[in-house]
Amino acid sequence: FTEDDQTDQTAAAAATTKLITQNHVNAIVGAQFSGGTIASIGIAKAAGVPMVSPSATSPALSNLTLTGGYFFRTAPSDALQGVVAANYLFTNLSYRYVNLVGRDDSYGRGLVGVINTKFTTLGGHVNTTVIINPKATTFTTDLQTLFSTNPQAVYFAGFPGEGLILMTQWQQGLSSNTGWNRPWIFSEGLDSQTFMDQLHASSVSVDVTKIKGTSPVSPFGAVHDVFVAQYKAATTTTSTPVLYTDYTYDAVYLIALAAQKAGSVDGTAIKANLPLIAKGAGTVITPGNWTRALTTIAAGGSVNWEGAAGSEDFDANGDVRGPYEVWGVNSTFQIVRLAFIPESSIQTAPPLLPSSHVVTASSSGFVEKVQTAVVTRRF
Repeated sequence: FTEDDQTDQTAAAAATTKLITQNHVNAIVGAQFSGGTIASIGIAKAAGVPMVSPSATSPALSNLTLTGGYFFRTAPSDALQGVVAANYLFTNLSYRYVNLVGRDDSYGRGLVGVINTKFTTLGGHVNTTVIINPKATTFTTDLQTLFSTNPQAVYFAGFPGEGLILMTQWQQGLSSNTGWNRPWIFSEGLDSQTFMDQLHASSVSVDVTKIKGTSPVSPFGAVHDVFVAQYKAATTTTSTPVLYTDYTYDAVYLIALAAQKAGSVDGTAIKANLPLIAKGAGTVITPGNWTRALTTIAAGGSVNWEGAAGSEDFDANGDVRGPYEVWGVNSTFQIVRLAFIPESSIQTAPPLLPSSHVVTASSSGFVEKVQTAVVTRRF
């Protein structure tokens, strides 16, 4: 059974209710975005149905009071992406004054909140944070506010829907607002080749080659290569999987393994076994090894899922860690990887400050940094 959360909290809650009460599902892959997940998790928790999201990244979901332990995710929390972004802005790009814009939901507010905290801790200044209504049709006033404090750059945590409108109006206002001509750094929610193509189109004419961004990313290696080959064979395409495809694959596989390990499709049994099948102990199971998993579990053995998106080792909050990338757009207007940030170099985010907080503290001895520069992107 499938339902569309429409990137809308009300629709997500309705979809979750339908899946549980009408379709009688025992687990849910989703929701796709944080606001929809927060709107849905109470419904799922009350019904004893675990949710495994491949792409809901808000730090607010690392809260057992909210989730009751019924929420898991295969992509890292934005508590990590915010640290990566702040470190990249401060250390690698040498910015000291940046402003932030985020969509008005738990994803946008959560990510810009982490960036604000980390960037100011490093010694930078966030003078303006603008939270935008993702359903708005004009952002001119928001743009005027955003650039009124003369930032060196702007980080945007959003999705293509509002992103296309905002960036179109930014481009249209450049000729009469020279102070708007600043670099943009995008979150993974805007990491989309289709979106870059829309911005580059003659009707918008944004110079996308000046855009950079941050995103969670799957590690290189044979396991991920097997997944990509299987994906291309199954979809009869030569295209590489888009962002979060591998995280979605892992979410489905983890639910299936947990049910198999439990010997039951009961939701509470699946919930109890999800942390047990990716803990680093037992027979390693990778994409394409379902028969080995069944044999191992039938014999009473333990399995350790090493997935398409990496090691999905859930902590007590249902969170995982993972590497990130910095991406950009090349001269042929294609998204490419600029740098790879390994999991081991990413610190956990400090406690969040309010989005409007401004601090003038000096640098705090930052040691993590972007490590491996490359010229092509792999999935």
